[in-house]
Amino acid sequence: MTHTGDVAALYDELIVGRSRQPQFNGHLENPQATGEGRNPLCGDKTRVEIGIEEYHISAVRHVTRGCAICLAAADLMAERVTGLKKAEALTVAQKFSAMLVGDESHSSSGMEETELGILTIFSPLQSHRARIRCAELPWVALKEALSHVDI
Repeated sequence: MTHTGDVAALYDELIVGRSRQPQFNGHLENPQATGEGRNPLCGDKTRVEIGIEEYHISAVRHVTRGCAICLAAADLMAERVTGLKKAEALTVAQKFSAMLVGDESHSSSGMEETELGILTIFSPLQSHRARIRCAELPWVALKEALSHVDI
C-alpha cells in the first residue's frame, strides 16, 4: 500500500469510527459558553459547549447532526482543543482552515502538522471542496463559543 493509500485508509477508519462512536458528544452540566454552526445547504448542524478552568478550555462537548465528516470533525476538534488556552484554540482553528484549502501562507515552517495533530487526517478534503464546509462547521461553532468568553 502506498503512503497515499495509508492516509486514505486511516482517513476512512477515523471518520467512520468517530462518526459512529463519538467520544465528546453530549452536553456539559454547566457550560461557560456555547456556539452553533449550521449549513443550510446540506442540513448539518452542531452545537458546541465549552467549560473553562484557570484560563484553559477544560471540557468540550458537541451535539452534532450531520454527515460522517461533520460528526468526526466535531469530535476530533473537541479532543484537540481540550486543555488549550483560547488563543491557542483559535490558532489551531486558523491552521485547520488553511490546511483544508491548501493555503501554505499560514503554515509555520513545518510546525502545522504538530499543531494540528490528528486533524491532518482531513487534508484529503482539499480535493473535495464541497465537503470542506462539513469539516469546518464545528470550528465555526467553537469560534462563536469562544467569542463569548474572556480568557
